[in-house]
Amino acid sequence: MSTTDTDPERIIADAEQEAKEAESLVHTLEEAVKSGDESVTFEQVEKARGLLSFVRLRKEAATRKAAAAKEAARLDACEALKADIVAHAQGDGKAFSKHLRTAVDALGAFHDAVEERNARIREYRDRAIALGIPEHKHTGPTPPTHGGVRLAAGGSAGLHAGVVVGRRRVESFDADVWISRALDLLVRDGKLKILDHIDAGRISSVTSNVSTQKPPRVPPGTSIAAREAPCSARTTRSPTKRSSATT
Repeated sequence: MSTTDTDPERIIADAEQEAKEAESLVHTLEEAVKSGDESVTFEQVEKARGLLSFVRLRKEAATRKAAAAKEAARLDACEALKADIVAHAQGDGKAFSKHLRTAVDALGAFHDAVEERNARIREYRDRAIALGIPEHKHTGPTPPTHGGVRLAAGGSAGLHAGVVVGRRRVESFDADVWISRALDLLVRDGKLKILDHIDAGRISSVTSNVSTQKPPRVPPGTSIAAREAPCSARTTRSPTKRSSATT
């Protein structure tokens, strides 16, 4: 039996084979004596029995050696797992923070752009009203009078009445409606679940673990930008309630 083999299965197999050979030798000699073979001596039988006893001890040693080899391999695998986790976790928190910050910035930029556009459209409509321009009451193009400009009537879902030039309606719209529709697309794709209550902890740029520590209490009416800095060392989001997105 090899004493340097570290494969648990090989160690056990070698020990069992050695034990079988020793048992077979003892059995053969004992049967020979029982059959009247006087050529078999006492010393031969005792030597074979002693060898069998010794081999059984070696088999026990092999079993322990195999167990030790398995444990050593398991510990090596544990260390490898730890290394993989540490290598992954130290980078993904910062990456997720960047993605969240990008998403928040994009939504904020969209909202600001919409508000800027809506302000201009409200100004256009106010100027049209001041100039005595009438409301456009049919679906065709605007008449050439009044510079071809008319006040838009009503306003469709998510839109607020603006002005009409030719066949084009220039209207302001609600950024929240379109952001909600965008979130609905993520829901339909299975990439988002709208939660009624959110109590998210801060996202660490080092470990990526979400802390269970509750965020500080924020006075009502404080804006998100003022009360928190998402993806930084501060709270990602204070507890909020959000209704289902409008489709």
